Amino acid sequence: MTNYFGDIMSEDELSYTLKFNEGIMLFERDSTRENRRLIYDKDRCTGCGMCVEACPTKAVYLGPLGAINKGLSDVPHISIDAEKCVLCGICSAICLFNSINVEIDGRSVKNNRDFVNYEGIHIFNQNKCSMKNEEKLEACEDCMNACPRNAITFAGIKEVEDKNINTMERDEDKCVFCSACEKACPTEAIKVNKIFDGELVVDQEICQGCGSCKEICPTGAIYLPNYNKLWEKVPKVEVTTQICCFCSACEKVCPVNAITLKRSSVKYTKGEEKSWTKAWEKAFKSFVG
Repeated sequence: MTNYFGDIMSEDELSYTLKFNEGIMLFERDSTRENRRLIYDKDRCTGCGMCVEACPTKAVYLGPLGAINKGLSDVPHISIDAEKCVLCGICSAICLFNSINVEIDGRSVKNNRDFVNYEGIHIFNQNKCSMKNEEKLEACEDCMNACPRNAITFAGIKEVEDKNINTMERDEDKCVFCSACEKACPTEAIKVNKIFDGELVVDQEICQGCGSCKEICPTGAIYLPNYNKLWEKVPKVEVTTQICCFCSACEKVCPVNAITLKRSSVKYTKGEEKSWTKAWEKAFKSFVG
């Protein structure tokens, strides 16, 4: 058997484990050379299908998103064919929502310099972060309230040079660099360099206004506009591109193919040059254009 990295191993050197428990799938391959494991968390998955597109062995399949989205089915958004999966880890690095984690000898491929990874940037200028009420020592919290992923919390207030300032913490496992926090901040204390840039177009003639895209959107970038007057003509669906993470979940779930997503760029870091780097880089670049 030849794995994705070109190593040849006999079947008697390998042992496989496949387990399911309360929305968690564990797929593990153990050999005399290394241990590889894939952990899939159903509750973190949005059904964007990026892992399906990136998988080099076509081992990942998308589930019935419409039924799942409406609560008519409790199956996972994706399924993984253990016979096709070689545990290369590309799906893990591609996943924006950390629903898939691949470990090699206990070390995740995410944020690992041996592998290609996203390069989103989140900068918080503590000195610019203002208080909501200085006398009552109330933090502003606009960014925390705007975050669709509950990735921001306030650790408290501290005094710096006779000035009370907020102390904010960001959960990197939850943050998708959507920039909703930057948009909400009244003092420009936050700067986000998004992972993807692009555009999301809704064909209003085809759109049925069913709201499936709104329900599945992980950042709240899609909304249904309100009608102020019965005769007023407004779009059936509108998109705030500024906070879109360009995951394509909306495009996948649309029952009438009214949504088109186009990514114009992706930010990633190559890390150390390895024999598999070009294949990984190709997977990341495949999402652009």
